[in-house]
Amino acid sequence: MDLSGLKFGSSSAYTIVGEIERGGMGVVLLAEKNSEGVADLVALKTIRTKGADHETRLKQEANIATGLRHENIVKTYGMESIPYAQLPAEFVQGYDTLSSDTGHRLKVQVRRALPGGRFADARTRLRISPPTVIDRKLYLIVMDYIEGTDLRTFQNEHVKRDLLIPVPLAAFAVSRVARALAYAHQSIVHRDISPENVLLNLQGVVKLSDFGVAVSGEAGGITGKLPYLSPEQILGKEVDLRTDLYSLGLVLYLLLTGVSLQRVPSKKPLAERLEFVRKLLDRSFPAPGLVRNDVPEELSMICMKMLARDPARRYASAEEVVRDLEQKHLYARGFGPTNNSMQAYLEMFDASFKETTKEQFRQLPFLHGQIQRPLSAALYTREGKALLEETLNR
Repeated sequence: MDLSGLKFGSSSAYTIVGEIERGGMGVVLLAEKNSEGVADLVALKTIRTKGADHETRLKQEANIATGLRHENIVKTYGMESIPYAQLPAEFVQGYDTLSSDTGHRLKVQVRRALPGGRFADARTRLRISPPTVIDRKLYLIVMDYIEGTDLRTFQNEHVKRDLLIPVPLAAFAVSRVARALAYAHQSIVHRDISPENVLLNLQGVVKLSDFGVAVSGEAGGITGKLPYLSPEQILGKEVDLRTDLYSLGLVLYLLLTGVSLQRVPSKKPLAERLEFVRKLLDRSFPAPGLVRNDVPEELSMICMKMLARDPARRYASAEEVVRDLEQKHLYARGFGPTNNSMQAYLEMFDASFKETTKEQFRQLPFLHGQIQRPLSAALYTREGKALLEETLNR
């Protein structure tokens, strides 16, 4: 018996549980997906469309994204839509007021499955607030719900505690994003690499999100977040896979030094912020190892090669980035970070390092007992202190 070619309608229904994240490119919602009484949680990312041509491009890239299957990539399942007439008025009213500089990931608390496939006690720290009616439908990308945190939140939580993420774990996270890119670049350029789009699940697995979604964020011809744009993006030039490597280099620089090189004044109009970032391209900046004295030279050099202004002087591929990170730094001296190492550190950090086990310490031998990396002025060079202060005061 052959059912090839048989078509049937889906019985899936979605119930919005709460909001996970918001930013200039839309809102990420947590939803319960119910198919014939079988329930699961998924993430729905709202997408802005600007007409038929843009909608077609979005669907083309979303089709590519659904074909990506990799441990370090958040799985995309497809697209759904909601007629604007069905959306709450308060949600619709503020949609256009979202700014790309306000993106933040919210911790959604969910008590897992009650009888009957329902979920209870689901809530967010902030209530869902406004989005604007432009299109007849609100499009949503359906993705895996990743229980954990994102790299921006993780970094910010460290800074609040006067800490930075340990150097080997920072390099490990970036190496896993590079692995994801090495696989994905066979068919698609991400164009929106940023800490917000790098997720860490509770098992310590690094996941790159939002493939195929960056096309929806083209404000004023710019795709991506200003603090993580490549020179090609800033200058409106043609981009290729090397643009992702530059953006990833900016992420690595932030994790290693605590310095956001392209931090922009958030309250200025987009045109002024873009001009501000353009002017930054004329400035040189020190290597991470010249900013903090706890950054190994080989890792500092890798970061600077990723950040070459001229794409021809950058790494030619993500595979080369992975190879150098792993061979010259992460595993050059033997045992290095793994998913289990990241999981152990996440658990220790979540417990404020007060509840630790011998097994957790066994997973982190490369830290040599120095589990916490202090955000200490003593670890910054004079040049590093000046750079940090200058970027924080923008």
